[in-house]
Amino acid sequence: MAMNERERPTDLSRLQQRIDQARERGEAADRPDPAKRATSQGYGMAIRLAMEMVAALAVSVGLGLWLDDMLGVAPLFLIILLVMGMAAGVLNVYRTVSGFTHGQLLDKRAKDKTDDT
Repeated sequence: MAMNERERPTDLSRLQQRIDQARERGEAADRPDPAKRATSQGYGMAIRLAMEMVAALAVSVGLGLWLDDMLGVAPLFLIILLVMGMAAGVLNVYRTVSGFTHGQLLDKRAKDKTDDT
């Protein structure tokens, strides 16, 4: 009986080690690959920017066609609002991208200032 009691704690410690190793393998398998994560974030940003551009153009073209039909002037408002929609789309994309990069720069500067003090 004394032999079993002495062997038992070592068996439990080995069991705990095996459990920890299995848990670590499971967590490593679930952990996303940083390269894949960065790529998917890039694709997400590209899709978002493309959708902002398409939405601005779609609204402006739709409104231009509707105004041309209502007022009876064929391509006048379509052309005017198409140019305005393109400008709005580019401006939206610029604001999104500049806010993203400037936000990163501001965070980095703020972090550097707190590290210096």
